[in-house]
Amino acid sequence: MKADNLSLLEFIGASKRTFYIPVYQRNYDWKKIQCVTLFNDIASIAKDAGRTSHFMGTIVYAEGGSTATFRAFTVIDGQQRLTTIMLLLKAIVDSSKDEELKADIYETYLTNRRCPETLRIKLKPMKSDAKNFQNLIDNELDHVKESAILTNYQLFMELMDKSELTPEKIYEGIQKLEIVYIELNQKKENPQLIFESLNSTGLDLTQADLIRNYLLMGQEYCKQERLYNQYWTKLEQMLPDAMISDYVRDYLTLKTGNIPNKDDVYTSFKRYYQKLQQGDSECFLKELITYGNYYSWFKFCHCPNTTINERLLQLQKLKSTVVYPFLLSIFHDFYERHKIEEEHICLTMDVILSYVMRRLLCEMPTNVLNKVFATMAKDMERFDGLPLHEKVVSVLAGKKGKAAFPNNSTLRERLLSRNSYKFPHIKFVLEQIEGKKSKETVAFDSLTIEHIMPQTLSVKWKLDLGKGAQEIYEKYLHCIGNLTLSGYNSELSNGSFQEKRVLYSQSNICITKDIAKYKQWNEGEILARSEALIKDVVEIWKCPNIINNVNTEMDARTEFDFSDEVNVTGRSPLELEILGEVFSVSSWRDFLKKTCEFFYEYDRQIFRSLRMHNDFKGKTTKIIDDNSANMRAPIKIADDLYIEGNRSANDILNYCKWIIEKFEGVEELSSYKLKSI
Repeated sequence: MKADNLSLLEFIGASKRTFYIPVYQRNYDWKKIQCVTLFNDIASIAKDAGRTSHFMGTIVYAEGGSTATFRAFTVIDGQQRLTTIMLLLKAIVDSSKDEELKADIYETYLTNRRCPETLRIKLKPMKSDAKNFQNLIDNELDHVKESAILTNYQLFMELMDKSELTPEKIYEGIQKLEIVYIELNQKKENPQLIFESLNSTGLDLTQADLIRNYLLMGQEYCKQERLYNQYWTKLEQMLPDAMISDYVRDYLTLKTGNIPNKDDVYTSFKRYYQKLQQGDSECFLKELITYGNYYSWFKFCHCPNTTINERLLQLQKLKSTVVYPFLLSIFHDFYERHKIEEEHICLTMDVILSYVMRRLLCEMPTNVLNKVFATMAKDMERFDGLPLHEKVVSVLAGKKGKAAFPNNSTLRERLLSRNSYKFPHIKFVLEQIEGKKSKETVAFDSLTIEHIMPQTLSVKWKLDLGKGAQEIYEKYLHCIGNLTLSGYNSELSNGSFQEKRVLYSQSNICITKDIAKYKQWNEGEILARSEALIKDVVEIWKCPNIINNVNTEMDARTEFDFSDEVNVTGRSPLELEILGEVFSVSSWRDFLKKTCEFFYEYDRQIFRSLRMHNDFKGKTTKIIDDNSANMRAPIKIADDLYIEGNRSANDILNYCKWIIEKFEGVEELSSYKLKSI
């Protein structure tokens, strides 16, 4: 590495020197406020006769492709400032009346004299900016497209026109600018590590930007350009820039079984990539394109297979993105490896849709699903030999507690009691029931949810409901049986049941037309219709028999998530995993100790605050305290910090669960193993 301070113009002005902006960098995107600030700074410097220099920042570059008479620099950091100064210099050339000065700036800082055409322009921005910049330098303004290049050049022209300083005086200010340049030797230094340290704040760089740079940086410029154009631009065409980071996160979840934090996708990627036996950028980019194609199908529902695409549309309506890592796996097996058949992938997606929908209807927590689908591909290995959908069913049948697959009785009980009107997907549920009954195509977009018994009870409705009208109203207003699809005007929504019944009988919507068969609308009718609709829900989103018939005997599994509800009485722990770190444990006391020690080191302030939390209050003494005097079997976590260790196996497991819950986002990345029964 070579580093020194130097006048900016001296750095740019050396003859036969070209600055390449590598393809992995972002397009030029300085905004108006940044350009105005720079211009005002330079104007202030120019006015200050006693000031001889002003530090502008650092420019990091690596030499590449140079010859005995020509030097080519790849700019790793500082491209935005360098490009902006070039635009300001061009604006000075076009504003000044000093022909000698104009020629000097143009031939020294903007172009290389007596050079081949490919090397004539001093600065070579990214491909998307390069033509605009060249046309600007060559005075072909009619061919400069709308861009930050054109906008900021025009801004500098306006600023100089309004400035009290002449273009020549502004140029004097630029002459006082100094930089620190850092020249890297690509054979000795790793440009990527330098780049990361310079951009450690993550300003303006997405996780996808960092990954792209990692894969392309360090390659020869020609190879960088080929890989960028051949692969990365294709990925950007498939997925918007903001979506690529999410895609890579799901890809890494599939490959590692661990879910990276959204802000740590790049770190997780590096860890994974460095472990690959053949860490070849091109091979990796090829695979990113393959899986990225599937991911775009998930996001935009344009899978070429119509039957599969219908299921993707349903998943999108449910906003169930947690299934994507597993879908990437089975789509690859179907489309690339040809290991499974279309029938099996459709059956598998049906199981997933039922699992997700039933859980939503039962108001079960969604955060546990991240871990369920992150490890699904690995968990299925235990059921080798079964068809794909049966493997998935077997895995889900083993899920208990918060991750359980709701059976028919659970679903019925929950749907009879919940507020279905507030359920975000209730319209979709009713549409699916209607689709099952009707042979006609219905324009669902124009329909709304209607309460049969209205939200505002008229005197007539109270009489119709009879004794206990208020109680019936409060209990069943938002029940699924009291809801239907309607295209009628809202003014009719408070009409009596007999008035509505006439309209319902004329409806082309089956589930609404069927309401007309009821002579009155009361508690019995609402419950009867609820049961009928629930029966339809059960048939559409089927529950596999193995789950409906599951017995209540002791859970014989050995691997559990902390979200699982399991009785561990009489069983011994074997292993504890938290955030990818695995600990062997010999007893429940050891299990508790290692859990506490991990989280104490993870965040001491949060852990110490648990002393005041109600969960650890205890009946007579605190479970976590800075004094062990009243504890029967204290476990020392740190100086002046103890936890009671004399507890049953289930109590210890619950304390560990409560501790983990206090550290946001950790529960779904933690699990444990028990010894076999």
